[in-house]
Amino acid sequence: MATGSFPNDPSSRKVVLVLQEHDIERCAYEPDAGRALLDDETYVLQFPLRNQGDYPVALQNIVDAKLARPGTILVQSPYDSNSYEDASLAPQRFALTKHIYFSTLCMHLGAKEVVVEQIELRTRLGKSTLNVEGERLGASMHVGVVDEELEKYRAQMHLRDEFEGGPADITAAERLLKQTGLLADPNMRMLVEMRRDGTNQLKTRKLVISLLSEAKSNLNVVGRLKVPAFVHLSAEYDRVLKEQHDYTLTVVVRF
Repeated sequence: MATGSFPNDPSSRKVVLVLQEHDIERCAYEPDAGRALLDDETYVLQFPLRNQGDYPVALQNIVDAKLARPGTILVQSPYDSNSYEDASLAPQRFALTKHIYFSTLCMHLGAKEVVVEQIELRTRLGKSTLNVEGERLGASMHVGVVDEELEKYRAQMHLRDEFEGGPADITAAERLLKQTGLLADPNMRMLVEMRRDGTNQLKTRKLVISLLSEAKSNLNVVGRLKVPAFVHLSAEYDRVLKEQHDYTLTVVVRF
């Protein structure tokens, strides 16, 4: 846990915990309170913010997004180390972001159409699945809670993207994967390889994509934090983190 100047190293601020100044002071003398927050990947941001002159890019982004509120837990985006989301919304927001990047990749590769056929949400409470028409295919225990989260996600995403189509721009596709850290995703990397120049290019591909695989390590940092009881946090944090959301899409790409 760091509490000094906002760190330049992204790995030491994967999670940002915004605390009132008096809560930070209390952590210094309350038995075990300071030790509970110790984590090399967590930074504690004092509220109100100290005047540091020009803020670092990441901190300025937090301020501009009005996320610097006491009692807030922020999670670093796996696709941009200077971007953060409120932990209670992070699983859904990161899932939506990856879907957008996937569709953008397909656009660079000359796709004519990207269609979501099925959406699945798994949590510790159970599993719920929707097909592209909105028909529920199946669910398990505690379906009401999981269904509600899946409906929220479905309402925010585009199920079909259409493009003019054309030759693959491999350079642009690879640049996108490098900039977003998605080179490690096997589906995206293989899609690029199969659209390289050749005599028998890929025309259609059906993929199953995990939307939170890159975000899990950052979300796990939040999960291992032991925030002192005297720090007031929303109950929403506990609920979201304990449920361990995992969104999966079945997608068809046509070139």
